[in-house]
Parts: sequence; C-alpha cells; structure tokens
Amino acid sequence: MKLLGTIIGSAFFLQAVSGFFFDSGHQNRQQQQQQQQQRDVGSYQQMFLDNDCPHYLCPQTLDCVRQKSDCACPFPNSQLKCNLPNGQVICISKPATHDPTLVEIYDDPVMGPAQRTEGFRDCGWILDVYDGKI
Repeated sequence: MKLLGTIIGSAFFLQAVSGFFFDSGHQNRQQQQQQQQQRDVGSYQQMFLDNDCPHYLCPQTLDCVRQKSDCACPFPNSQLKCNLPNGQVICISKPATHDPTLVEIYDDPVMGPAQRTEGFRDCGWILDVYDGKI
C-alpha cells in the first residue's frame, strides 16, 4: 500500500513540475514573440513615417507610385494583380499549372492579369465572381 502511495505521490509531483517548466517556457516564448512583433511594427511604422513619397505610398511594399492602382503585389513571383471594375486591386496566387505556355502567360505582368483560362482561378475567374456569375 505504501508503494502505491509513493507512486501516486510521485506522479502528482512530476505532473506539477512538468507543468511548471512547460508553462514557464511557453510564457517566455510568447513574450519573446510579442516583443519581436512590437519591434517589427515599430520599424515598419518608422519606415512608413520617414518615407518622403510625394504621391501614394503602397502599404504592403512601401513603393512610391502615382496612384493606388499602381501598387505591385507584395509577392510578384507568385501572385497575379487583378484589377476590378470599381478601381480596386487585389492580389491572388498564380494558378498552379505544369503547362509551360500558361506559366509563361501568368508570369507576364500584362498578359497574366488579362488571362481567362477555363478551370483556373485566375483574374478572369475573379472578374466572374465580382460580376456575380459564380
């Protein structure tokens, strides 16, 4: 009976100790992440405020352009820039395809956004959604 009591007592003790170390490590990691995020926000904010762009400063890339619609997508190698009829612009992932011709078209900054390929979620598909066709 004494052995059973020792085993149960040890189990509770180990559980409490592991909970203490896990929780302490978890809080420390969370605190470090919060500090890093605050630094990132602070440096972004400082770059945004220190920018002397006389026109429009793109919020995602900090590029200085004439107008909002001239902003590039933040990841142009993997995104298409789709222009909506209301003047807004959205960036979507380029469709995944193994067809070299389509890859070349989607990589072209002029032809890619104008492409409308059946079965692909490209800018043509986005316009269909915008128009309520899908």
